[in-house]
Amino acid sequence: MLKRLFFTLLVTLPVMAFAEDEAALAGPQVQYIYFEPAFVVNYGSTGRIKYLRTDVALKVSTTEAGAAVAHHKPYLRNSLVMLFSAQESEIMNSTQGREELRQIALEEVRAVMTQLEGAPSVDDLYFNNFVVQN
Repeated sequence: MLKRLFFTLLVTLPVMAFAEDEAALAGPQVQYIYFEPAFVVNYGSTGRIKYLRTDVALKVSTTEAGAAVAHHKPYLRNSLVMLFSAQESEIMNSTQGREELRQIALEEVRAVMTQLEGAPSVDDLYFNNFVVQN
């Protein structure tokens, strides 16, 4: 009886470990690419100078997409700085406006990646914080 139990454990444990490793490899490999340092830009076209400070993270699903995004971070950062600095107070000061800006920023990043790599590569874009000074 003890021999049978030992044999069963000896045979099934390596098979279970192999199945777990294969499941981990087959599943999505979500990564988050963080832009550091934080974005600090002035925005608005009239009146007093206004400032935005935000941290941005990009979500990618594959290791290859993560490598492509990391490779093009300077280009992506420049595009986002230009986008953020072109905004007006109405967008920056409302929850709905910030969500619209997030969607526009995601579209911008995807367009840049499609232009450079032939595929959008980025699944989503997140603001980790969003601080404005009017």
